[in-house]
Amino acid sequence: MTTRIKLTAKDGHEFAVTHAHAAQAVGSVIILHAVYGITDHISKLCNRFATAGFSSFAPWLFDRVQADLVYPYTPDGTKSGSESYKSIPQDKLLMDIDACREEANKYGNVAICGFCTGGTWAWVGASALDFDAAVVFYGSQVIEHIHRSPNCPTEMHYGDEDFVVPINLVEMIRTKHLDVPCHLYEGCNHAFFNPDQKFYNAKAADLMWNRSLNFLREQLSKSRSLGERNICN
Repeated sequence: MTTRIKLTAKDGHEFAVTHAHAAQAVGSVIILHAVYGITDHISKLCNRFATAGFSSFAPWLFDRVQADLVYPYTPDGTKSGSESYKSIPQDKLLMDIDACREEANKYGNVAICGFCTGGTWAWVGASALDFDAAVVFYGSQVIEHIHRSPNCPTEMHYGDEDFVVPINLVEMIRTKHLDVPCHLYEGCNHAFFNPDQKFYNAKAADLMWNRSLNFLREQLSKSRSLGERNICN
């Protein structure tokens, strides 16, 4: 069951976080939303992670714009959500993500993941902050941050028919980051994991979920010494 908690970033900004506690946690996962905000899909995903053994934290990143912003799965919703993300400076987004990381660290090792534009910020967060693992679910703008390299074990997931991130861009990312596993899903378009969106593919979604859980269990069960932590802000 999810609850909504409040956290405070280093600049004093208070924001909401949807949280689900795992009774016997392997570690914790921060979930960064797509351009639609904390939708029912993200709330359910928090519970799903908790059931699988990961305490979950989904920050309401749009609280920097306006509290409780959630957009519909429509062209107008996509446009408005994209504009909301673009209006928040990178350093502010990273402050909110880092506040979540500090809270999540109470439950053990911490992973970051994200969907669509949230996947982009998971990639950026994994390169700028101190995480133990990262999973990028069809990150929409990773190509714009291709020069960054994650500081933790990371894997990526894309559909090979993604209209937002065409396969040639996916291949550019894979070629640049050969050490980052990138799973491709045949015949899948953007947001194929979300049952509330039109390109949902149940078989591929289950495969991606199981791959991600196996990866996170493996990585979060490890411990790192301070000497292994390499942070590049």
